Amino acid sequence: MQLKSQRGGVTGASLAGAAHATDESDRWFKNGLAWYEHPCGMNAFAKYGKLDTPEVRHNYYTALQHPEECSKLFP
Repeated sequence: MQLKSQRGGVTGASLAGAAHATDESDRWFKNGLAWYEHPCGMNAFAKYGKLDTPEVRHNYYTALQHPEECSKLFP
């Protein structure tokens, strides 16, 4: 629900709600970067973002240093 000010604009209350839209479900391993902050993007996150294994974590951190390797690290 968006609250409108007397001028018809959106109030701070609705903006505060939007700020909390990114929760742990949008983050790698629930506490990592949000999917849109990681260089490998949504496709890699959708397939690997919730798999908290040593190999996936290694690839996650490697991709931060070498984003050109995303397609190899997250096929």
